[in-house]
Amino acid sequence: MLELYTPNYEVLNTKERITVNLIKDGKEFLEQFKINNEFLLDAVSLVYRYLKIQSKIPHNLYKFFIAAYYIVTRHPFAFPAHETKKEFCHKFKCEISSLEYTVDKIENTIGYIKILDDMNFPYFIDPKRDLSLKLIKNIVKTRVDEEMMKFLIYHQPINSQILTEELVCDIIFEHKAFPEELLRQLFEIVFELVETQFVDYNEYVMLQQKFFI
Repeated sequence: MLELYTPNYEVLNTKERITVNLIKDGKEFLEQFKINNEFLLDAVSLVYRYLKIQSKIPHNLYKFFIAAYYIVTRHPFAFPAHETKKEFCHKFKCEISSLEYTVDKIENTIGYIKILDDMNFPYFIDPKRDLSLKLIKNIVKTRVDEEMMKFLIYHQPINSQILTEELVCDIIFEHKAFPEELLRQLFEIVFELVETQFVDYNEYVMLQQKFFI
């Protein structure tokens, strides 16, 4: 009966070897094009993460390396990144529809945050690895905790919109953790973070109004 619970290490190692070989092939594939080598390892790493989550390997994996390169080169700090999809696809000799499909697959699988600038060009933020986002989350949590204490001790009401505006200015101008040109997009991200942090606060206010006022 023990055999039922014994991992097939040969199969696992084979799968790992296949993945590593595919990653090496993808690296060599991207190097054929005029790419920025600073983003090469990030693109390859992104495909590796994608493959680790997926149960099967895509039919044309090279398209995913192109999509991964597209994503990692479009962080908000790349603003303004106004190369069109048509121009990008021309360099890699791929179809726009193919790029959009593979970008969406990676974006949804990894859980990227996508924002659009005022000209509708996309930028991508990795929710687990992006240092700027981690800093933003810490700033928001610290400030929300502070405002919660003021409310509990001094009964000072909290306005999520005003607080978000103050946080956005702090993040952009004091900490320089996000491009000023994407202020509106940052507001949307921070407002959502603030609202999430204030779930307990809003519930407390409702209970207070119902039972104590």
